Amino acid sequence: MTTLLEDPVPICAVGAVLATICGLAFLARRNLPSLMALVGVVLASLLLVLVEQLVVTDREEVETAVDELMLAIEENDLPAVVATIDPAAVEVRSDAESLMPQVRIEDTGSSSLRVEVNTDAEGTTAVAKFRGKVDGIHKSSGQRVFYFEEVHLFWIKRDQRWLVTDYRVHTEGMPIDAVDGLQGITR
Repeated sequence: MTTLLEDPVPICAVGAVLATICGLAFLARRNLPSLMALVGVVLASLLLVLVEQLVVTDREEVETAVDELMLAIEENDLPAVVATIDPAAVEVRSDAESLMPQVRIEDTGSSSLRVEVNTDAEGTTAVAKFRGKVDGIHKSSGQRVFYFEEVHLFWIKRDQRWLVTDYRVHTEGMPIDAVDGLQGITR
């Protein structure tokens, strides 16, 4: 069911097939019931696409939150980045507050985004896995900082907002410590 609420392609594809069948039936019979079936299929398809556009699922909210976070990083907007971090995630907040002032970010991006949402007794959580890109200049050394590898962001939904609780960055499939990696540039 969530597939229908997150992607209009299946709705449009099924609607197009059914509309074609009803259109052929109308052309063959030229009667009111076949015309009404065609109109009904078209209206139902349009209504389902409208519902798909209006209903925002948790997965789509996390995708939007990832995009907003990447934009805040690209704009070097530390307060906006910190606002996306759960207050209980002290280490994540500390990492952001220590790393961001050291680098002037010029470009960010994310691709191959996959979101897994989990709703249980403790609340709604999600993991966003994607290839993250960060391109910038280390402020004190002038060296280029470039990263394009797998990133896992762990989210929790609090008060209708998605907040980052933890993260993992990877290089060649292995988790790395982003803070230690950046500290090596200053030496």
